[in-house]
Amino acid sequence: MTDIYPQAEPFFLPGSSELALLLLHGFTASPSEVYPTARIIHEQSNCTVSAILLPGHGSSPQLLNKCSWLDWYRAVKTELDNLLPRYTRVFVGGLSMGALLALKAALNFEGLQGVVAINAPIFNKNPFLTACAPLYGYLKPYYPKKDIQGLEQLEAQGRFAYRVMPVKAFQSLMDLRTNIVQDIQQLKIPALIIQSRQDESVNPRSGRFLFAKIRANGSILLELDSSRHIATMGPEKEQIARQIIDFMNKS
Repeated sequence: MTDIYPQAEPFFLPGSSELALLLLHGFTASPSEVYPTARIIHEQSNCTVSAILLPGHGSSPQLLNKCSWLDWYRAVKTELDNLLPRYTRVFVGGLSMGALLALKAALNFEGLQGVVAINAPIFNKNPFLTACAPLYGYLKPYYPKKDIQGLEQLEAQGRFAYRVMPVKAFQSLMDLRTNIVQDIQQLKIPALIIQSRQDESVNPRSGRFLFAKIRANGSILLELDSSRHIATMGPEKEQIARQIIDFMNKS
């Protein structure tokens, strides 16, 4: 049994039996990064919120490099199979990689009411890593993250994430991204697309790209002026939570 860091544990906020939200964390991170927003949603709407720990996360980068997006998606599928029979209305959402997984679920699951995608990595701000990941992964298995100060600030707020990027797993994340880009026009349920204009990891045009491709009625694009990539822990988390609640109420 792999040890999980205490800060990386999954959480479940029980509330109404009518409404549930599965909220997914990003690549190299853990449910801790979506907890601040999840707590507000739970307190203001009595929505049940589930946040699972995706395979390879919360323990060691070596373990993450042994996983692919199929492993992450299987975990999402397992939790949705648990939630859908128990709640009248179920939504799925996520941050960064979690947003891609949420969109994948929304494309494949019957019975979901809507999907929330926050800072989905459609276009990355580090084209070198995206283009050279296969070669870099052959030379070195991990790519060091640059913004150590930013990482430390989030750690001080309770977030657990690896300080390196496992390159093989990152390649699989890009495969998932390609999959979403190819299929997104087939989405049939409403989507709330949230994009930080100050995102240091994802090119902010990613949100507009997704929104332009989505044809489902009731879809919304929200652009945040002051948030960085981990918007769910940022200065506009209350706005994000209110928008998600409003979206769920209207979908």
